[in-house]
Amino acid sequence: MSNPQELKTDQNIAQAGFKPAEGKTVEKTALKDNLEKLARVGGFDLLEATVDGLQNLNPERKARKQIFLTGDEKKKEREELKKKIQLWIDVLESSNSVADMVEKSTEKLNTAEENLNKNIGTALESTRELEQAYRSVHLFYKNTEADKLKNVVLLNASMDQIKDLDNPRFIEYVDDELKQNYDRLDLRKNYSLMVVPGYMGSNKVLERWAKIAHNNKAMLVTDFADLDQPDDVLDLFTAANFTGGDAFRSNVIMTCNWLVGRGKVAEVGEEDDLTVPGSAALAGKMYYTLMSQVTAGKKHGAINEVDGVKFDLKKSEISHLERVGLVPMVNEYGKVMAFSAKTLFNGDNIGLQTYSVVRVFDYITKVLFDFLNRRAFENWTSKTEQDLRAQIVKFLDGIQGADRLIERFKIMRFERDEQQKDRIHLDIHITPYFPAKSFVVKLDGHKGEDENTTWNTEYNQQ
Repeated sequence: MSNPQELKTDQNIAQAGFKPAEGKTVEKTALKDNLEKLARVGGFDLLEATVDGLQNLNPERKARKQIFLTGDEKKKEREELKKKIQLWIDVLESSNSVADMVEKSTEKLNTAEENLNKNIGTALESTRELEQAYRSVHLFYKNTEADKLKNVVLLNASMDQIKDLDNPRFIEYVDDELKQNYDRLDLRKNYSLMVVPGYMGSNKVLERWAKIAHNNKAMLVTDFADLDQPDDVLDLFTAANFTGGDAFRSNVIMTCNWLVGRGKVAEVGEEDDLTVPGSAALAGKMYYTLMSQVTAGKKHGAINEVDGVKFDLKKSEISHLERVGLVPMVNEYGKVMAFSAKTLFNGDNIGLQTYSVVRVFDYITKVLFDFLNRRAFENWTSKTEQDLRAQIVKFLDGIQGADRLIERFKIMRFERDEQQKDRIHLDIHITPYFPAKSFVVKLDGHKGEDENTTWNTEYNQQ
């Protein structure tokens, strides 16, 4: 039998156990009363129309409500809806009228927008260089006109690493990579283009990279500084002494007038458009274009997915920039295009001044060396000579003619050295294609049928 103290304890426990159930009953009653009050002004439909996403909590849609409240994939939506409801509660509790609600909501909205714009502006500024790099790579791929590319290697490096001659680890790595694929008997995996987007800064740095390209018969495509006016480009480029009569400069293409990669976002405080170096886009176009055709002009030099350039150029300014050795990017005919075929070589050899000619000669040289390396140490007989000559002629015939690499060729000499019997001389005269750059129009006129009349004129325009 229980004593009085035990009975009292049991009663307390029983009472304590019934309290939560009592609370649940009160909550259900309060919810029911509130829903009845809500029904008088439009029911739950009023809340659904007011708060986006609240339809997932409609008591009449039990299955949908259950999925929304328990599904893992709905977790993010639940958090967003919770924030919206709390925002409404805060506004309703702190306001006495609809006008007061509108005013306070507008203040919060303006504060949130200002904070968002400030944060976006900070993010854009801090990632500006990274965005330039990614947009450069994007433009390279888009201008190749191919879904998938073969034989492309991307290296991640900062401009400081590219310019650092005191600690040239990255420069030496690139040099070794090119050499590993050129300084060998089998040249099938050698590199043709070496693209370094951005401005290298000084002549000594450019020379180091140009010599790497020249020694491995690759074409270096890079950029001059991002400046605001063509006069600034001409003055600073001339002062930098990037051009010269050195043979290695014939393997360098330098663009100017950077591309507009993205317009400025004025709402977040950006003052300037995001500019992108043109070298990567030009290299992508060169990858796609026939080697003997310069990637310049309206037909062959138009850059994909670019709407503008840093500054507009007049015809005379384009001519001047081209004359000093730069490849200007021009916005004309509703397109952005490269408008020069020049390398940085300014010696007397016009072929070394034209990058399509340099690339064709480098290509032919590499193909011939690869072929002859495979035939090394064969006994030199009339049959061997005839066989080699026939295959060389077949190769050159295959790249000769319109829409190919060379205009014509002639084997001038193919014979063994009389003094050094293991040396064979192969001399080939090749006529490459040169781009048409200037058109001279001449018009003659006279009055009447007789050319010796009082009015006779001649009109020239280039």
